[in-house]
Amino acid sequence: MEKPPNMRTVAEHVYFQIKQWILTGELAPGEKVDQDAIAERLQVSKMPVRSALEKLAAQDFVKLHSHRGATISELSVKHLQEIYFVRCLLEEAAIKLGVQHMTKEDVDKLYGMIAEQEKLAGSELETILATNRQFHMYIYGLAQQPLMLGIINRLWEQSERYRRILLRDQHMVEGSIQEHRHLVDLMKQGRAEEAGRFLVEHNRKTEEFVLHYINQTQWRDLYEVEKV
Repeated sequence: MEKPPNMRTVAEHVYFQIKQWILTGELAPGEKVDQDAIAERLQVSKMPVRSALEKLAAQDFVKLHSHRGATISELSVKHLQEIYFVRCLLEEAAIKLGVQHMTKEDVDKLYGMIAEQEKLAGSELETILATNRQFHMYIYGLAQQPLMLGIINRLWEQSERYRRILLRDQHMVEGSIQEHRHLVDLMKQGRAEEAGRFLVEHNRKTEEFVLHYINQTQWRDLYEVEKV
């Protein structure tokens, strides 16, 4: 779990800030990282910037090049498909386990999250992304499998750069919220197998929408538009 901003070290602050710029597209796929500019902007030395880039490279957000600095990792159809393949396997398993542990309080909490999503459906992209992720992670946390949850969390971070495309479409946002309600209905009724299958369909729909919306040569154009 991420630390609150006021509890982070300088190195952690630099790491989380650069990662946030990557996730939001402020640092776009394929863009060369200007370490001097980042250090100046964050008012730190280059050492924590280099350390952050090494950590981000290990997570596949950044590519390090000998004698040529670093660039933001490119997005690709193959990468997207691989992420969703693994996510579907793990998240289906997590939701099936979660149904076994779910309490009435959990059900009430999830319906409350859905009500909040409905209120925020027209909000800024970052708010929608955050509430959507909170909902899903609460469900997967019910499985009581911390290692699995950690892997799912990392995969979500990788897929977030792609999901930004989906959440530009208001109809898709509204449809996603309706599917969240149906998913919780299935879980409440103890229909674990059906909930697992429905979740996979939910994820596949997201993947197919993104693949349909944009092809591999347009990723950078998308982020350039977002930065204007």
